[in-house]
Amino acid sequence: MLDRPFHPMFVHFPIALYLLGVLLTLGYLGRRVVDYERFAYWAFVLAWMGVAAAALAGLIDLGSLAPDDPRRDDINRHITSGVALLIINGLVVYFRFRWPDVLTGSRRWAYLALMAAGAVVVVLTGWLGGKLVYDLQVGVR
Repeated sequence: MLDRPFHPMFVHFPIALYLLGVLLTLGYLGRRVVDYERFAYWAFVLAWMGVAAAALAGLIDLGSLAPDDPRRDDINRHITSGVALLIINGLVVYFRFRWPDVLTGSRRWAYLALMAAGAVVVVLTGWLGGKLVYDLQVGVR
């Protein structure tokens, strides 16, 4: 097909959208502007779809790597954090969908902790991906 990796084309939007969802949620908590909360929900939904697309593209790109490549351990750490992000982001979306008042109800702190854990995993996954590209030259032709 194309002579370049697919995965890097997909990763930027989920990162930006997840972090935008976090910022909009914090904005809602500080200012109580309902549109912030609604846009945050949709940012998380789009981020989850983007993470799924990026993961699929990453698995497709993984097929071009030799089975005995010494960089596989680093790649597996990146995959593990990506799967964790897919799960956490999915739970964030589920919490908001299942309990629309999650930011004002009894589940508020659990939700905010989950959202914060997701932000940490977004940064970790991006850092591991950057290490793969810039230090280990994975996907660089």
